[in-house]
Amino acid sequence: METFTSTHFISTAATGENWRDVSKAVLEQIDALKTEGYKPNIGFLYITDALAGDAQSILTLFRSVTGIEQWSGCAAMGVCGGGVEYVGVPAISVLVGQLPDGHARSFSAQGSNLKNLNQELNAWLIKYEPMLVVVHADPVEGNPAHILEEVESSVGGFMVGGLASSRSEHAIIGHDVAKGGVSGFVFSSDVAVATSLSQGCVPMGPLHEISRLDEHVVSYLDGRSPFEVFTEEMGRMAEERLGYKPKQAILESGGQGLPADLARLLSGEAHVAFPVPESDQRDFTVRNIVAMDPDTGAMAVSEILTDKQKMMFVHRDDDTVKSDLSATLVALHKRIQHERGEFKPKAALYISCVARAGVKFGGDGKTGGEMALLRDVLGDIPIAGFYAAGEISNARLYGYTGIVTLFL
Repeated sequence: METFTSTHFISTAATGENWRDVSKAVLEQIDALKTEGYKPNIGFLYITDALAGDAQSILTLFRSVTGIEQWSGCAAMGVCGGGVEYVGVPAISVLVGQLPDGHARSFSAQGSNLKNLNQELNAWLIKYEPMLVVVHADPVEGNPAHILEEVESSVGGFMVGGLASSRSEHAIIGHDVAKGGVSGFVFSSDVAVATSLSQGCVPMGPLHEISRLDEHVVSYLDGRSPFEVFTEEMGRMAEERLGYKPKQAILESGGQGLPADLARLLSGEAHVAFPVPESDQRDFTVRNIVAMDPDTGAMAVSEILTDKQKMMFVHRDDDTVKSDLSATLVALHKRIQHERGEFKPKAALYISCVARAGVKFGGDGKTGGEMALLRDVLGDIPIAGFYAAGEISNARLYGYTGIVTLFL
């Protein structure tokens, strides 16, 4: 168990045999760290899918024991906290905070009630200017893109968050526990925050123009076979990263197998990426390669395509995840230091892709995951988060990314 506290926030994460044991451990730590006069009024609650069936009991207990009425969170395949990650075991990660009364407002909506979000929040929106919106949404019940559109049109503000990734019930924790819809918090402009996104993937080559066969199939890239372009860029990337020609090395091995560094590189994953329109951050959204036909050269991708759309190939492995996350955190640190004259965040939320769960950066393949890297750069601050089936930043749905949000 790791527990952290600051002037306004407390976080803790724990695992155990069942929901009662884990809840007891977390609640005892929160109570032990509460100081005189500290009365948290918001809470982020993330549980692993092993506890999804007990989500309502967990929420009811936490609300009763802490006295915090406003909660938001979800069930996921993994949760994370300060320095620890729990995947595939019963676990809970919690962040509770004390903010000025009224400057944070929780919300929940399911199905057709999504259209009533503005009505639910109307009194708050009249009084406060929304700055940050943290959203947790169901990836199955309803179209996630449509849900984000509804929240954005109803609430406004800069939206971050993620989709539940449960292998059982997609429990969305809000006013109560629901199997669909959305929950979250909207924070006023008086709550200082900063957020940044780490792609985790690196481009294999330049942007190409698409000629599509149908809405998901690319027939040509710049008039060439997608398969041809992909294999060419994969080979060139391998040469640049390894410092030798892989084909030649394989031939020289006399059939003795792939060199270890080449095997490690090829164990990563290739995807396609689409630039985000009007972004000044060279931003892109990553999507999966669904199928590739070496005979025709065509490629199917998990994105609805248009002719003349731009696309590139990207590659992701543990090295790219580590280097990009490290660069993102350092840049965020420098930006806050420059803007505020100091770097003293009170707490953080971290939402990472479920495909990154369990990533280790140590040479032994066992030590130093994402939480260790965040701790190295951000310090021992309260932090909670989960591994999502899709990450949300600026109201867009991403994949394979890590999104950090700091309360300053």
